[in-house]
Amino acid sequence: MKVVVFGATGGTGRAVIKMALAAGHNVTAFARRADRIAPADGLNVVEGDAMDKSDVVRTLNGQDAVVISLGNSQNAFALMFGAGRTTPKDICEIGTRNILEGLPKGRNIPIVVVGAFGTGDTAPNLPFMFKLFYRLILREQMADKEKQDQILKGSTASYTLVQPLALTDKPGTGTWNVSHDGIYGKTEVPRDDLSQFILETLEEGDHSGKTVTFSG
Repeated sequence: MKVVVFGATGGTGRAVIKMALAAGHNVTAFARRADRIAPADGLNVVEGDAMDKSDVVRTLNGQDAVVISLGNSQNAFALMFGAGRTTPKDICEIGTRNILEGLPKGRNIPIVVVGAFGTGDTAPNLPFMFKLFYRLILREQMADKEKQDQILKGSTASYTLVQPLALTDKPGTGTWNVSHDGIYGKTEVPRDDLSQFILETLEEGDHSGKTVTFSG
């Protein structure tokens, strides 16, 4: 399967690429800085900007599946205290719109989107401490994820929106909790487990515009 990963230099994007290559898939890593991705067998690196629709369109051609793990990994506290911005504040909103609009016509390409728990349908399930942290520190990032959620719901794309709880870089466990009603297990979950779930979701082919909560 030919898989393109948007947001390839983030923690989740890197984990998905590693797992997809290990499974024998052909992977295209889309990133603004190609030099930040180490070369590997089966990996094609495309330098481009998700905010530029023409960059997105040329990358989508010939792909069998899409993973959208866009986000702003810049330190939120640094931004609050005036650090220079390295990522547009609406990268998820605009990037996702460009990807959906750039999909080749006449093909039903499965898409898995990594969103954020506590946006859209799961907003009522957000724990109080998470809600406080989001409002005080991650307000801008969560607003962008909320817009991404709305864009997906307004589309006819074959997508699955995965809303993970707090992601860690701990080794994968091979077990996780998935729900369709916002119920979650442990609040921490390894990125390796999320990546495995993403690949299984792409391979299974059920992408009927559903939102799933992913937790440990």
